[in-house]
Amino acid sequence: MPPTTQTSVPPGAAPGAFTSPALPIAFTVRDLVLILFRYRQRALAAFGFCLGAAILVSVLMRPVHESDASVLINKFSREFTYRADAGAAAAAALVPMTNDPEELLNTQVQLIRSRDVIIATVKKVGLDRLYPALAKSDPDKVNWDKVVDRFSDALGTVPQRTSNILHLSFRHREATVAAATLDTLIQVFRDKSITVYLNSQTQFYETQVAEGHTRVDAAYKKLADFRRAHGVQAFDGQMALLLQQRLDLDSEAKRVDADLAGARQRAVELKRQIKETPPDVTAYTDREQSRVVDEARTKLLNLHLREKELSAQFTDESRQMQQLRQEIAVAEQFLKTEEGKFAGTVRRARNDVLTGAEQDLNRTLADTATLEGRKRDIETQIAGVDGRINTMTGSEAQRWTLERDLATAQESLKALMSRLEEARASDSLNRGRVGNIAIVQAPSMSREPVQPKPLLNLALGILAGLFLAVVAALLSEFASDTIYDPARAERLLGVPALAVFNLQEKPAET
Repeated sequence: MPPTTQTSVPPGAAPGAFTSPALPIAFTVRDLVLILFRYRQRALAAFGFCLGAAILVSVLMRPVHESDASVLINKFSREFTYRADAGAAAAAALVPMTNDPEELLNTQVQLIRSRDVIIATVKKVGLDRLYPALAKSDPDKVNWDKVVDRFSDALGTVPQRTSNILHLSFRHREATVAAATLDTLIQVFRDKSITVYLNSQTQFYETQVAEGHTRVDAAYKKLADFRRAHGVQAFDGQMALLLQQRLDLDSEAKRVDADLAGARQRAVELKRQIKETPPDVTAYTDREQSRVVDEARTKLLNLHLREKELSAQFTDESRQMQQLRQEIAVAEQFLKTEEGKFAGTVRRARNDVLTGAEQDLNRTLADTATLEGRKRDIETQIAGVDGRINTMTGSEAQRWTLERDLATAQESLKALMSRLEEARASDSLNRGRVGNIAIVQAPSMSREPVQPKPLLNLALGILAGLFLAVVAALLSEFASDTIYDPARAERLLGVPALAVFNLQEKPAET
């Protein structure tokens, strides 16, 4: 027992002035060491209790093994992507449903921790193999809530925020069971993911494609009926031909108008000349009169020859042939008249200028009639071409609408057929159980258990023992009413200490 220091109380101090000493106001390391030394038995007992508890836990705790794995969640797989509506410009590109890896991984974590996935995994591995204490002979009596809770506690899911990788771990007393359970969980999770995101649209798109073919056929039939009704097969080509034909007719009409105006002007001049020219001259010889007849005959012969030439080019009903025949009739009548004049004994001479003017007038009138007929024909043709152009122009809006409907139906059908092929490919992948999850690291089998950890438990026991030893010593100091320090006595009593006596135990007599 250490020597005891007692402090004498100065005179005038009332006995019992203090009953329970308090902790010194200025608490130093020296005071703490002295307190621990003073109550060393209690401190050692507390330290030994904590250290023994840590050793006992390390010895008695059953080992727990952990298997870990890593899986990659592909955000560009068919489950997490979509295409734009049919006909859109971005229909060819796959668009991810989310660009946030954390959102994607959190969704998969909720799926892998779902009750259905856990129960399916437990059933495949075997409840009696995983948790024999919870297994029952009757499956209906199994408390699946407890099974799911224990499985969830043993399952670790750590999403890697900067990537699409999900780290998985599972703890069990047996390393082989932990690895087999985690491998089974990944397979069940993959199948569940395919089932959740499975949306077979093959039959739907087959129906849509059939309807698309029907719409294309109907649009094509409407356009074909429209073309037959309006006589339009190739609109752009026909319109160009009509416009060119209209331009040619307009040019021809202008030329005919110019020729007709010239013929009319020439006819006016010839009529004026005929009016001003005397019909007879004062003296004619028989030879001169015979020459007039010869010229008339020559003219008539030329007209007949011209008739033969024109008959090869024009029909009998054409204006050219009719006009020529009128000229032949006039020439025959003139020849007959002239020959009649020469039948008498007295022959009168006719003015050749007048005769030539009359012949020119007849030719001019015939040309004028021909040109007028040609002008009427051209005007009729122009009216017909203008009617065709107006008809095609008026129906252009309807034609454009029908062609647009046909093009839209064909484009929609093309997009639907592409979607149908994708749906069939997706169904094929689903039948082959090809999902969006790829195993980056297969479930491992740990050689050393993750629990217990003797060194860690020993370190924690030592730290807890030191803390509890200090607490026990301080509590003992607080509970004691003995003052061992003169300075503390002065602080508590407020008076100076006069003397200090060291007391030592008397050694035992031998």
